[in-house]
Amino acid sequence: MADVVATHRLTHEASLKMISAGVKKANELGCKVSIAVVDQSCRLIGFLMMDGARHFSIITTQRKAITSASQRLPTGYAPEENALSMAVRMGDFTNVPGGFPVVAGGEVIGAVAAGGAKIEEDVLVAQAALAALELP
Repeated sequence: MADVVATHRLTHEASLKMISAGVKKANELGCKVSIAVVDQSCRLIGFLMMDGARHFSIITTQRKAITSASQRLPTGYAPEENALSMAVRMGDFTNVPGGFPVVAGGEVIGAVAAGGAKIEEDVLVAQAALAALELP
């Protein structure tokens, strides 16, 4: 196995594109959300809180993005009986839907999440944000 491998990474341009698409979808739905983008190391690279979004959406949205990137799965995947213990063991973990991994070339290179509206709206906003990258 090679000591160094080529990899993909999210750029700030990608985060802006996702945030813009997410805001557009939120406006279509008539909701106010926060949108977070993290890289594969779970570092925040893009964030926006829409005017009128709830204060605590700042925290929950970032946790959704971190959970999705670190677990390499959409949030909301954990069986409910495991979710509480996972949240206690892993401080930034959340099982609330609305976070999606960003996958390029078969590898998870980050995640995008939306929060602050109804769960169904958060999911639609985050999916629209992810779709903005037009990844296969």
